Parts: sequence; structure tokens; C-alpha cells
Amino acid sequence: MSIVKAEGILLRAHSYSESSRVLRFLTPGHGILAVMARGQRRQSSRGQGGLNTFDEVALEVSFRPHRDLQTLRGFEVTRSRRGLGREVIRFWGASLVAELLLAHTLHEGDQRLYEGVSGALDRLQELPGPQVPAAILAAGWTVLERAGLAPALTSCTRCGRGVDAGEGLLRFSTAEGGLLCGDCGEEGRGPRLGPGARRDLGELAAGRVPAELRGAGAHLRILEAFALHHLAPRRRFQAVELLHPLMSDPSGGSAKGS
Repeated sequence: MSIVKAEGILLRAHSYSESSRVLRFLTPGHGILAVMARGQRRQSSRGQGGLNTFDEVALEVSFRPHRDLQTLRGFEVTRSRRGLGREVIRFWGASLVAELLLAHTLHEGDQRLYEGVSGALDRLQELPGPQVPAAILAAGWTVLERAGLAPALTSCTRCGRGVDAGEGLLRFSTAEGGLLCGDCGEEGRGPRLGPGARRDLGELAAGRVPAELRGAGAHLRILEAFALHHLAPRRRFQAVELLHPLMSDPSGGSAKGS
């Protein structure tokens, strides 16, 4: 056994006993790290816990290699994200990030992924309300891109032909991992995206928040379908089901965007 000190972002917590909780952190050095926090439920009930979901912390853990559950010795909150819990849409957006990460079951550290998730959660907490739907989508695509699951958006994923930004509607194939050119996409499944929607999707897939985004609900369906196919979680993402009514476009905008 060794004592390990690490940064971590709390993704999920659940009760283990009357006094303890199991906490799952994203860490830059150990991937998803599950720890037993003994007495943490009792401390929280007395207002002494001081740890909220999505907070960033400095951890001290009793670590045994090849063990699924480590033991938490102590922590210090270094960045509070309490603000994510003050609005339903921000909270469920951050919850989607956590579900994507937990579905990927990361066993190895990835500093770039950690930094991307940390920055995405900060933007989700700090950006003004109208930009929150786009921030949620950008955060989701950041997780997928930094986990090696970026969609192909500049060339046909089937034949390799370059995709012209000015072309009309092109099909996005979840199963094949990206856009299909006009010829390859004549038959098949998946939404057809116009130039504007493809431009927005390119921004989101790069982790950037477009200044204006039409059809956020349609973009959420694309993200969900892509993540379900390539991560193959045991169940659908609960956060997506709760986000759909919050991100629907009352103007009737779609992801086809001209």
C-alpha cells in the first residue's frame, strides 16, 4: 500500500453505509478513481463535509494497485463548482459530462482529458444563460474527442473524399463515425446537416461554444446517438432525457441550419 496525492474532480457519490460514501473522481494520473470515504455522510449531515459534486479537490488516498476501491484519507476543495447546482440545466449538463466519463471507464490517467473536462465545467458554470446549451454540447464533445472518439467532419468517413463547406445537406452517420459525402450518403441512416449545422457541429466537436446556436435539441440528439454507439453504456444517459425538454428550440430550429 502507498499514499497517493492527486487532483480530482468529483463525478459521482453514493451512500455505502449509514456513515460512509463511495466517491468517483476523474484524476489526471489514475483515470476514474473510486474511493471509500468513511464517515463522510456523517460529516456532511453536520455541515462539515464541504464536498459537492463537480468540485475539484486535492486528494490523499491509501492506494493498493489492482484494487477497485481505494480508501480516502483526506481532501481539500481547490475549486468549488457549487454554482452548477443552482440551475437545473447547468447541473444536468455537468451530469452528462460525468455520465460520458463513467461510461468510458477510464483506467489510465490522461492529463489532456482532465484539463479539457475541468475547463468545460468552468465554462458551463460561468457562461451566461443563453450560451449554456452550447456549452453543454461542447463539453460532451470534449469528453469524446479527448477519449479518442472525435467525429470525422472534414472528409467522407466512407470514401475519404474531402467535404466542401458549401455543399448542401450531407448525412451524418453515427455508425461510421462522421459525415458522408453526397454520393455515399444517398442511402443510409442518420440526420442530414446543412452547411450552418456542420459549421456549428465542427465548433462544438472542437470544444468551442458558438456565439449563436440554432437547434440545440437536435444537436443533443446527434451527440447522444454518437456516444451511445461508440461508448456502448449499459443504459441510456439519464441526463440527456432530462436535458431534452430544457434544450428544445421554441422557434422550431433544426440541426439542418443553412
